[in-house]
Parts: sequence; structure tokens; C-alpha cells
Amino acid sequence: MSESVSRLGRAAGAAALSTFSALALHVLAGGHAPTLLAVAAPLGASFAVAAQLAGRPLGRWRLAAIVAASQLALHTSFSLGAAAPVALEGHAGHDPSAIADAVAGSAVHAHAASMPLAHVLAGALTYVGIRRAGAALRALAALAALVAHALLAGLAIGPVPALAPAARIVPMPRAPRRIVPHALVSRASRAPPVTA
Repeated sequence: MSESVSRLGRAAGAAALSTFSALALHVLAGGHAPTLLAVAAPLGASFAVAAQLAGRPLGRWRLAAIVAASQLALHTSFSLGAAAPVALEGHAGHDPSAIADAVAGSAVHAHAASMPLAHVLAGALTYVGIRRAGAALRALAALAALVAHALLAGLAIGPVPALAPAARIVPMPRAPRRIVPHALVSRASRAPPVTA
């Protein structure tokens, strides 16, 4: 696998882990479910940032700061994405005071006190997931190989019968030859030549 594909894969994994762990814990802590756009936008932004950082070694404190900032941005995006639309006045809905009221309004941040704890937990999951991604992938690959081996072993119906040994070719015994000493046999054709 090429280095750029590997970097993009790591970036996609980090962005998905960060966004979806924050989303799940945000909703479990009492936050309103955000719209699809409020999830897709931070997911894309997380991927863009993670793609830039994927090839660089990050220290523990630097990674922790990046994860904390991403959790704050995700919480803000989810909260704004779930807020009831504010009737904005002004030119094309761009009234700065109405936008400021919508961001600072109590409807945006009316959530349980467990929300900060939920995002700290999501950040911790993201941090550990990014730091231990290689070991987790190796463990998943080993688990997949183990499951595949067990499934293939389960497909065998019975013991494999041993092949019968091939027939051995044994030469037939010959009848014993009569051994006659050559000295005792007279041969008429072996006489000395006749002189004329």
C-alpha cells in the first residue's frame, strides 16, 4: 500500500472516531441530535485536518491539545446544528445581532451538566484510538485470521480419508536355470580349423 493511501486511511479513521464518538456521547449526555449537515461538516473538517497531520509525528501533549480543540468544535457544531432555526432579520438573513443571540442563547447550551464529561470521555477514546491504532489493527487482523481458521475448520465434515497406498509391482519369480559347467559341454563347431 502506498504511503499516501495509508495516510488517507489513518486520517479517515481518526476523523470518524473523533466525530462519531463525540456524537454518540453528546446525544447520550442529553444533547439534541444534530442534523445531517451538522455531522457531515465537522466530519469533513476533521478529515481535512487529520490528513494534514497524519504523516507527522505528534507528541502526547500536542495530540491531546488537538483532540480537545476538536471536541470543543464538535460540541459547538452539534449544538448549533440541533438548535431551532432563529428568525433572522436583515439583508438575506445576515443580521449580526440575531446570529450573536442565536450563538449565545440559552437554547443552544441548555444541556445536562454531564455534557463536559461526555466530551472528555469522547476525547479520551479518540486519543487512545489514535495512539494505539496500529496495535488495534494488528489485533483485529489476528482476530479475523483466527475466526476464518475456525470457520474453515468447521466446514470440514469429517476426517479426511487416507489414500490407499499404490499397488506394489513385484516381479514374478523365474524358474531356476540349469547351470552346466562350460568345460563339460563339447561343442562340435568349436574344433580347430582343418588344414587343406
